Amino acid sequence: MSVEKRQREAHRWLRQAEDDLEAARALLAAAKYAQACFFAQQAAEKALKGLWHALDLDPWGHSVYRLIIELPAEQRAALDPWRATALALDKLYLPTRYPDALGELVPAEAYTREEAEQALEQAAALLEAVRATLP
Repeated sequence: MSVEKRQREAHRWLRQAEDDLEAARALLAAAKYAQACFFAQQAAEKALKGLWHALDLDPWGHSVYRLIIELPAEQRAALDPWRATALALDKLYLPTRYPDALGELVPAEAYTREEAEQALEQAAALLEAVRATLP
């Protein structure tokens, strides 16, 4: 793939990451905390996939953590400080959506405003770190 096409694809993923972060903010404002947490995770995942595309790599999977640790050495080193954040966001991928993931609780009952706010802060910070890492 040409450099121009890679950059265009990377920016498409980053635009969607920004839109997911905006959706997370709207869901937080609507007191839909589980959904806000999920969209925060999605924003981080898509931002990292944008970086992968910029590097002409093929991202696979939904783990924010794995999308960091499987990067080439230079980018991995730049994003290494974000590993704990990535793990925290990964924990929001499934249980925020499925009623059988949290015992007797459904996601709408299990997530708090504070958790959603923290997820949004983490996703926004990781998105900026990814932007700073782009070639």
